Amino acid sequence: MKTRKKTGKQGSSNALQLCEERLKCILELSTEWYWEQDENYRITRIVGAGFGKTGTDPQQHVGAARWDHDAVPVGDDGSWERHKAMLEARQPFDGFLFRRVDPQGEMSYISSSGQPVFDGKRFTGYRGIAKVVTAGMRAEQLLRLEHMVARCVAGADTASAALKAVIRSICETQGWECGRYFSWSDTAGVMAFNEFWHVPNPDLERFIEKSRELTYAPGAGLVGEAFQSGKPLWVTDIGKDIRLQKGIARDAGMHGTFLVPVLSEGKAIGVLSFHSRKVREPEDRLLLAVGVIGGQIGQFLQRKQGEVRIQYLATHDGLTGLPNRVMFSQLLNVAIPSARRYKRSFAVLFIDLDRFKLINDTLGHEAGDKLLQEIAARFTECLRESDVVARLGGDEFVVLVQEVGNAEQVATVARKILSAALKPVVLSGQECRVTASIGISMFPADAQDEQSLMKNADIAMYLAKEEGKNNFQFYSEDIKVQSLERLTLETSLRRALERGEFFLHYQAKLDFTTGRITGVEALLRWQHPDLGLVAPVRFIPVAEETGLIVPIGRWVLNEACVQNVAWQNEGLPPVCMAVNLSARQFADENLLKDIVAALDQSGMKPELLELELT
Repeated sequence: MKTRKKTGKQGSSNALQLCEERLKCILELSTEWYWEQDENYRITRIVGAGFGKTGTDPQQHVGAARWDHDAVPVGDDGSWERHKAMLEARQPFDGFLFRRVDPQGEMSYISSSGQPVFDGKRFTGYRGIAKVVTAGMRAEQLLRLEHMVARCVAGADTASAALKAVIRSICETQGWECGRYFSWSDTAGVMAFNEFWHVPNPDLERFIEKSRELTYAPGAGLVGEAFQSGKPLWVTDIGKDIRLQKGIARDAGMHGTFLVPVLSEGKAIGVLSFHSRKVREPEDRLLLAVGVIGGQIGQFLQRKQGEVRIQYLATHDGLTGLPNRVMFSQLLNVAIPSARRYKRSFAVLFIDLDRFKLINDTLGHEAGDKLLQEIAARFTECLRESDVVARLGGDEFVVLVQEVGNAEQVATVARKILSAALKPVVLSGQECRVTASIGISMFPADAQDEQSLMKNADIAMYLAKEEGKNNFQFYSEDIKVQSLERLTLETSLRRALERGEFFLHYQAKLDFTTGRITGVEALLRWQHPDLGLVAPVRFIPVAEETGLIVPIGRWVLNEACVQNVAWQNEGLPPVCMAVNLSARQFADENLLKDIVAALDQSGMKPELLELELT
């Protein structure tokens, strides 16, 4: 039996049909689909099962261009102009990305590659392949979100700034309208509202305002549930959730919600919650990504807590909790340019407690610390919130009184401080009182820089002490002159002992009944090489304040005992020798040793020595 040969035309037709069947089979098994466009870029053909992933009927797209049906290119600021220009130039394209919302309301991402088709020299359209890349794009987006959050956290100066940046990044990139952070309070034992971000909207603003009043105990509400479990929580629609019969999120029209605990060392320390007015189906990838982010934030907050602690210790006094010298310097250097810019005045008050050393030495350092803590609390209470009180060290405090109108306003503050210091305080079972001496300098009248303001206030404070203590003095040029004299006096006084500039006068004590001299009193005098004879009233207070009175008093005691014995050796009858002791000397732990040494070295009988406490 003879077979008939297929004609050339029939053979070509069969071959074409076979190719189409093979292509259809490949496309049915592939995640991609084949498409064709005419010369006006309208879709003419879509083949392949992969198109089903778009959730739409292929016939809905036939006759439409790629940019129809609300499609938006990824990149190029959402503009199609660059892609259209490429088509007009008849250029091939590869991996062109665009997105559109699918019938379920979810964002779908499509990657398309194509090449121009020509019939001879005539352009007839484009053909190519495309596929849904939503899963890959979503994974890439979430990875970028993690990197974005890592940058936000790394670049934030404060925990507050980091939390706000993270919440905003998650909301804006993932399409959530509002985000909140609730932090755990060990003191209160509840979750309290902390940070937030939301898209501009009056309803959301009211929602956030009401959130400020919220607290959640562990296990209570969605926030408490996420905190207690330590696991992410997703609610598709809180309006239908039986756990939420009421609540401000529900009242504000929220629907989709998810919550992620913030973990530190495996323990929840807070909860991030995000809200949308749309119903949102659970997305495992997002929960996983934000769970990783929650861990990043937890590590950051823990590190920042260690740092807000180190910084606190570096800028605050460990005993009283007040700002220290470093912090006060920073605040003062902020106040100066601000006051200069707005033509305002402020005052610096330098405060030194009177008699603190006596209490500290007599009752012990523990009592002294308690006194300083009590005084610090009193000073804080009698000042405005805008004012600043700091401890410089020892018994020295300084106050910045902001925005003052005149000197009398500052004087009123100073009087309050003096009254606060004067109130009794019980230390070691004893009622004690201290007073304060305050020096005041004004900006800009007295000085216009930190160093001069502090120095002038210090100068005025010393005048307050010289005026009898328990008072305040304003700085003036006259005070400056007196201060310079005092500084010169103090410098000379430190060298007077070693240079042998002191000597003693002896004032006789007379018995009016018998007319006999019964004793003498040793009186200290200072012969200054330039100033001449310096009156005790000028140098004794300086010696007491600087502590020089102790070595000077020791010299007086030795000198007086030696002189008493010398008079006896010359044949004069024994008389009592009276030597004055200041309170500073009386509190010195070596006083008894000094007395014994003076008697032993001089050979004077102890019953001839009288000590008078001034």
